[in-house]
Amino acid sequence: MAFRLSAVAFWLLLAAWQACGVETEASHPWFEPVSWYPRAFVAHNFASKEETDHLIKLAQPQLRRSTVVGPRGESVVDSYRTSYGTFIRRHQDNVVSALEQRVATWTKYNTTHQEDIQVLRYASSEEYKAHFDSLDDDSPRTATVLVYLSDVEQGGETTFPHSEWVSPALPKALGPFSPCAEGKVAVRPRRGDAVVFHSLHPDSKSHDQHALHTACPVITGVKYVAIFWIHTKPFRPDQLATPPAPEPAMVPEECVDTDAGCPGWAAAGECQRNPGFMRGAANTLGTCRASCGDCTVCKVDDAACRRENRLKAGFLPVNDPGFY
Repeated sequence: MAFRLSAVAFWLLLAAWQACGVETEASHPWFEPVSWYPRAFVAHNFASKEETDHLIKLAQPQLRRSTVVGPRGESVVDSYRTSYGTFIRRHQDNVVSALEQRVATWTKYNTTHQEDIQVLRYASSEEYKAHFDSLDDDSPRTATVLVYLSDVEQGGETTFPHSEWVSPALPKALGPFSPCAEGKVAVRPRRGDAVVFHSLHPDSKSHDQHALHTACPVITGVKYVAIFWIHTKPFRPDQLATPPAPEPAMVPEECVDTDAGCPGWAAAGECQRNPGFMRGAANTLGTCRASCGDCTVCKVDDAACRRENRLKAGFLPVNDPGFY
């Protein structure tokens, strides 16, 4: 069961593509409902190859092991989620802004309701087990849009364990699926396609338990996906009114202390007592990596040493030959 884009939506999307100045091959976008439990829709040819490549290029240098929320609310590495990821700031450039506008046109939520874009990379066997995206606060995530940035030969589906297909013909049309996705509503990662699913019921208050979803393990290939989380209210509107200064990119290859007090603090045991500040957390490298012994001071031309520093900090070796 499929339907073509309305004329109004088509011209809105076309305007968004033209605004970013990036050539697109995704010239025939069309939408398809796949489930009412949860409410989920696929947009075929949503993004062009140039756009998907652009997001991958922005994300790769900062890809770091993904985390989950720990028992005390802290970010922790866990086998429940084994991807690598990073965030791309809202409106970071014209390509990002055009995609954000396209998502807004499709979902009917203003771009102000979107978080920063999260880009994730899943290699062989990497996954994110069953989880919800919605949050219990005064502005929960009401919808999620996943834009697939790469083709995956096998596995890596977005799967809804407690779901119903709109039509019994869809599994054959959208498959074949890996064992993780068999018998459930699922979407295979295809470069440029997107899926939106709603975490809340239409009242925008109660959580839809059918929105439980899994990122199935990749079997063959590498999966890149961009995630747009959409809230019921504008997300951190103060940051849009007065955009914060761009955060400097993390450079895990470099082994440095960024405060003169680091040697003394490390000697006093602060590396163990205050690890978030001293050694880093999910989105920081830490102030005193060198004094805490978490890296090695490398010669400029020592590629092996610099690579090891990346790995120790939880980053991928993106400079390896053939890395994707």
